[in-house]
Amino acid sequence: MINLRKNHATRLYRYVLLLPFIVLSLCFISPAKAGTVAIKTTVADTTPMKAFEGIYQLKSNQHGYIQISVANKTLLAKVIDGKKQFVLTRKGDLTFETMDNDGDETIPITFTKSDAGEITGAAVGDKDQLTRVKNYTPAKELKLTAAQLKAYEGKYEFEERKGTFLTITATADGLVLKQLWDNQEISFKAVADNEFLNNDSMFPLKFTMDAGGNAIKVLAFNRDSWDKVKE
Repeated sequence: MINLRKNHATRLYRYVLLLPFIVLSLCFISPAKAGTVAIKTTVADTTPMKAFEGIYQLKSNQHGYIQISVANKTLLAKVIDGKKQFVLTRKGDLTFETMDNDGDETIPITFTKSDAGEITGAAVGDKDQLTRVKNYTPAKELKLTAAQLKAYEGKYEFEERKGTFLTITATADGLVLKQLWDNQEISFKAVADNEFLNNDSMFPLKFTMDAGGNAIKVLAFNRDSWDKVKE
């Protein structure tokens, strides 16, 4: 009899211990089996599309500005003073996607908010940052003489990949950069001392000069260094 009572008490004790877990498990029964209303876990896009509209400046290029506006159910990012534009497709409340220039790579765009809920900028993949600004300041073109432009001419080699070259040639109103690996040519205009810009690609060049006033190095996109080579 004592054994029976112990066994009964033991079973009851185990049941009491298991009861909370049984109740919890009922909460996770699939909707198809439960026959009750399922718990919705999808987070809604609470930020209105209009909130993303505005002017943004690239962190990597002080002359790079983008105008973002709503186009149907997407955002349209247009290079100010340029022809290029990109469609941003929404993937989440603050996340969008766009395609690169070649159309073969998807780039995530993640917007940021202030504590007040205002859009302040965005991360462009792991490549760049955008800062929302109130005003757009266009780059002013400088007119250089033929002799001044000639100081930048020459052949340049990529520091990080030896054997990769480009050439820079003076034109009537600026410079032309030619990529020798694919023969693509890009035109630039002077916007500051030893600084040039291609508006459409938001492509900046910054030259380093020697004591004689001739270029010895050029920095492309504020990150890629190219050394002038002697021929």
